[in-house]
Amino acid sequence: MEWLSFAGVSWLGVVVAFVVSFVFGWLWYSPLLFFPVWSRLGRLDEDKLKNANMGAVFGQMIVGNVIGVIGLAFLMAAIGASGVLSGLVLGLIVGLAFRAGAHMVHNGFAQRAGGITLIDSAHDTIALMIAGLVLGLFM
Repeated sequence: MEWLSFAGVSWLGVVVAFVVSFVFGWLWYSPLLFFPVWSRLGRLDEDKLKNANMGAVFGQMIVGNVIGVIGLAFLMAAIGASGVLSGLVLGLIVGLAFRAGAHMVHNGFAQRAGGITLIDSAHDTIALMIAGLVLGLFM
């Protein structure tokens, strides 16, 4: 299993891709874009938000984002993908196949609003495309 190696991964690229995708997520879920609709569809009221353990919320989100970016970097290295276009396309494929697909399965079973699935799926796919683009600059 020679392909099972992190040898071709640019760790600087991983850090930059994480930061850029994190900033994108902050904007995506801000009051300027989708937070008002997303929170209404998810029935998140002021009390739920005030009482949330934001350390746990952000900790879980950061760990998940780091895993996604490292996974994408690993896949790029394993298949020999390099450059902006390769990273962008691989991010699109991974985002749609694994992130959007998972949102559809889990949110459908949990009977969450379709708008939440659409907002989250679009975010995750675009975030992985951005991460792939950034990784492509470094790999």
